[in-house]
Amino acid sequence: MMAASNGEEPPSTSMATSSSPLPMVAQLMVTTDRAVSQQLKDLVNKENSTTMVAALSLSREAYEVAMALKNGEEHRQGRCSGKGDAAAMLMMMASKKEDAAKPSTASMNPLLLSLASQGRLNDYDAESGMDLDGVTTEGNTALHVVATCGDGPGYLRSAGVIYSRSQHLMLVQNNNGDTPLHCAVRAGHSKMVDHLIDLVETKDNSPSSARLEELLRKENCRKETAFHDAVCIGNKDIITNLLKYYSELAGFLMDATGTSPLYLAVLHQQVDIAKLLHQMTDGNLSYSGPNRQNALHAAVLQDQVMTKMLLNWNNGLTEQSDENGSTPLHFAASLLRRGIYNTVIPVLRANPVQLYKQDSEGLYPIHVAASSGANLTVKSFIRERPEIAGLRDSKGRTFLHVAVERERWNVVVYACHTQSLARILNMQDNDGNTALHIAVKHGNKAIFCSLLMNKEVNLNISNNKGQTALDISQSKILAGYFYGWNPNKLILRALTFCNARGGCRRVDHLQEQYIIHQKQVDEVRESDKMTNSTQTLGIASVLIVTVTFGVMFAIPGGYKADDHNNGGTPTLAGSYIFDAFIMANTIAFICSSLAIINLMYSGMPMVSLPLRRRHFNISLLLAFSSVTSLGTAFALGMYLVLAPVTRCTAIAICAMMMIASLCLYTEPLNGVRFAIALYVRRGNRVLLVIAQILLIRTLITYWPCVIIFGWAAISTKDGHTRHG
Repeated sequence: MMAASNGEEPPSTSMATSSSPLPMVAQLMVTTDRAVSQQLKDLVNKENSTTMVAALSLSREAYEVAMALKNGEEHRQGRCSGKGDAAAMLMMMASKKEDAAKPSTASMNPLLLSLASQGRLNDYDAESGMDLDGVTTEGNTALHVVATCGDGPGYLRSAGVIYSRSQHLMLVQNNNGDTPLHCAVRAGHSKMVDHLIDLVETKDNSPSSARLEELLRKENCRKETAFHDAVCIGNKDIITNLLKYYSELAGFLMDATGTSPLYLAVLHQQVDIAKLLHQMTDGNLSYSGPNRQNALHAAVLQDQVMTKMLLNWNNGLTEQSDENGSTPLHFAASLLRRGIYNTVIPVLRANPVQLYKQDSEGLYPIHVAASSGANLTVKSFIRERPEIAGLRDSKGRTFLHVAVERERWNVVVYACHTQSLARILNMQDNDGNTALHIAVKHGNKAIFCSLLMNKEVNLNISNNKGQTALDISQSKILAGYFYGWNPNKLILRALTFCNARGGCRRVDHLQEQYIIHQKQVDEVRESDKMTNSTQTLGIASVLIVTVTFGVMFAIPGGYKADDHNNGGTPTLAGSYIFDAFIMANTIAFICSSLAIINLMYSGMPMVSLPLRRRHFNISLLLAFSSVTSLGTAFALGMYLVLAPVTRCTAIAICAMMMIASLCLYTEPLNGVRFAIALYVRRGNRVLLVIAQILLIRTLITYWPCVIIFGWAAISTKDGHTRHG
């Protein structure tokens, strides 16, 4: 059915019902445009029999009648009946579609997209048939494109052309939820932002209209309004324009997460924007942030300038807690960086009572600082309020317990070296554990030694399970074969040397738990452990055998020619250095070969585990000796070659190899902390133990050198005697 737009009345509803019964699906399209009417005619010819298209080309008068009916005026004037009712009902449906802020599913005409991106829509021909409701693949309408591409005169006129024909596009959101205002703000087009708002204001004739408020409050998929975007990019002109039209934006406008514009400005470290918001609202602005935070929570994570500024505006921010019960001082205490430490002082002095406020986990700010390792912050808190050192969290822990548990060595050292904190060294948590119990449990040797060094630390306090530090240390020793220099083993030896006692328990029960249990070892797991260790050590031993064997065919100085006396013998034979070189190479070869043989036994599953462990220990000792001998052979070989021409370089190489051999003292050097702690607690008695350990390590490392240089001296002296 088609009616011309020449002022004739639209057809009545009887025309639609006089024919055959209506199909099940009906598409109802209404237009006042001749060009679009022609498109609808073409559409009728393409539709199948299950679709009815009622295309009405209404006159301007009919359109006004429909809009009057929408506003409730038609019942008073009595202008709508019969044919007019049908037209009005259709136009009401069209007006509802006009107000819907949803992107169209139709694709944007390429010509329209080109004109919009160039700001040339003032050349747009209304009769061209281009649909302004079409969208790009990103869901952008023509108004989105114009707002994004520029804010010159052409773009401003183009925005006006689009809005005059399709006002509902102002609230349409693209795939990211952005309105044209979002796009203009994010692009930094302040003139376009002002123009878009002015278009809405002109239509509604009120700067505080509901439509303008709806536009400014519209959120995208990131829950951000256009004003939030303006604050994020830090554009003062746009912020000023937006506040000019709607002054309550900074005071009350928040996104879905509860984030205020001021919070965003602080979060992005935009001091000037924060000052602008405060100035334009006369201080009547919101400080709220996500998760019930306020702007001061974000400021203390930035710098002292922002923090002091907010404290001057609103000192009450220090008392507010987020959803986890954390105050701004909790946030400041969690910072470890030295430069950020200064933010703690202003917040602390603004409201020292925060030191006594717990978060939802029962942690005080001093616990948070200790957990983060912020030693300077801990010192400041205790200097400000010494009594807070004994504050306990919900688990009964002091800040020292927390520092030990989180392995914050610097905080533990401070507590152990501060005489006024001696009272907290032996305090117990809800499980009865002292800081020493926790240190032994975690096996951190640096923290353990710091506590052991302080004689105020009691080694024999029992926890709620009746365990002392010695009991916990024994329980941490792994069953089966283990490395003797492991931290847990060193801790146990240190406690034993200090005469630490176990808990009040029967000896047979203790043996059942710590001794008999150790013998019940999973043989399969131990066998795999031994096999893997054997493979690692075997690779090094085989490499040394290969190198030392090859040296005999390429010795320093080469061999004498066959036409000389003793042809085929080494040219440097008989000298002290050469004899020492040959002996060093030989010992390296022998020790590595013997190590391989012992490793073969230690890697065989058919051999019992105790015997495999013994063979592995022997091979480990031989491997140490072969490394020492190989290093000595290398230094002597280089000396033989370089000494005649550059003696200084030859001596330097020998000295460097001597220094490198100290790497075999790695484990004893790692035990220096234990030695110092034991010396402080036990005095000179520990010196004998230290000397014994160093002597044994020296013999294991350098015994090949005694044979190498001793034999060279004997060989050289015997050669001189025979020659004489």
